Amino acid sequence: MIRWFLLGAALLAGARPGIAQSTAPDTLRRGLGTPPVAEQAAPADSTAGRTLGNALRRGLVGVRVRTVFMATLNQGAAADYVAQGVGAALGYETQPWHGLQAGLKSSFQQRLYANELAAVPGRPESRYELSLFDLEHPRRQALRPQVEELWLRWQQRSGKLQLTYGRQRLDTPLLNAQDSRLRPNVVQGLWLAAKPDAATTVQGGWLTHVAPRSVGRWYRLGAAVGRYGMGVATDSARADYQGHVPTPGLAVLGVRRTLGPRATMQLWQYWADHLLATSLLEGTVTRPRPAGTWTASGLLLWQHALATGRGLPAAQRYLDPGEQARALSLRLAYQRRAWQLAGHYTRLTAHGRYLFPREWGREPFYTTLPRERIEGAGDVHALGATVAWLRPHAPRLEAGYGYYNLPPAAWLNKYSLPDFHQLNLSMSHRFAGAAEGLQLRTLYTAKWGANRATYLPARAVNKVDLHHLTVALEYGF
Repeated sequence: MIRWFLLGAALLAGARPGIAQSTAPDTLRRGLGTPPVAEQAAPADSTAGRTLGNALRRGLVGVRVRTVFMATLNQGAAADYVAQGVGAALGYETQPWHGLQAGLKSSFQQRLYANELAAVPGRPESRYELSLFDLEHPRRQALRPQVEELWLRWQQRSGKLQLTYGRQRLDTPLLNAQDSRLRPNVVQGLWLAAKPDAATTVQGGWLTHVAPRSVGRWYRLGAAVGRYGMGVATDSARADYQGHVPTPGLAVLGVRRTLGPRATMQLWQYWADHLLATSLLEGTVTRPRPAGTWTASGLLLWQHALATGRGLPAAQRYLDPGEQARALSLRLAYQRRAWQLAGHYTRLTAHGRYLFPREWGREPFYTTLPRERIEGAGDVHALGATVAWLRPHAPRLEAGYGYYNLPPAAWLNKYSLPDFHQLNLSMSHRFAGAAEGLQLRTLYTAKWGANRATYLPARAVNKVDLHHLTVALEYGF
């Protein structure tokens, strides 16, 4: 097992950054989401296909190939894991024709190598490596080809209004692509993006299906909940709510507004009938100074259950009737030349657990680091800091640290996480010149329990007291 971990480290050390251009800094904008196409200049009809045939012939073809290596070393005699897979996607988009456009993308995944990732007697299931493949069929060598995207879009000539229907990729603070494996999350439904004025962007829609990453097929949104693991119920019993989440879909509405040259705010509302309602408000203020730029950000989240399953046992309820959650996340960041430094704090109150299905997206809290999240918990204090270094024609280097204080009570700790520390070291690089389109991303994670006397080591496997390495290489055009 150690030789595979060292092989991944050698891939990291062997990267040649001298001929590359790094990815743009994103530390200070995390959580703002991807702007909709309506924020960008829309192609005028005069430059699009004048006939349907021309629009089809002049369409754009895109290809993405990604390989990901993962390895996890657990402390002591606990199981270790290693895996590598490859995924490829082929996409096509027509040129606009009288405001109409269509897109199609299909993908597949293949296991190149892995040791035993499924649960067997005396060996728990892998947590990270198995997510490269099919969580529901852990010994399957390849995921069947899947239509990731299949959409029809209409866009106003001015570019201020855009409607998309079908299977599509979306990135919002809570509902997002989680694009760090071989295939991202994609959803199905109707989505609107509008720009009523230069300072305001509105997004929203009604979504009915999702194809979660690490799962080989499409599900209705409610049927997808529980595919990633369910933890424990509020009465400490093993949760078993998969198939008992009756929500027909998710309504989303988001407004983002620029408040002058130095401030932005966004408000999002997520409403899943018979499940939950979640509101999120985020604001960012930037203050340039001769010695550098200061940025302060704050995020408020409040949630209440819409579940009515009072006749179901606690184990079959994703949310208890009347359950609530409150969250506050803060960031103060400083940027000077190539350096970015930031400090973070997140508080989840004891009103209840913050819950949003992991199959739908990843949490936006500033203290959240890759390879862990605090979704499913309440009464949490989290502290963190990041430092990043970026110069032209050089890789982006980043270090992040977090301390997470979680409650021991099951009704406030769905996934039984103990208090823990986490250290991340990462490098990302976007190559230029002859290798344009090639990206290398690496991540080393160390996690250790804050107080080992308070948890059972056997229940901490794949949660704390581990080292993890990810090396991802991607090429796309």
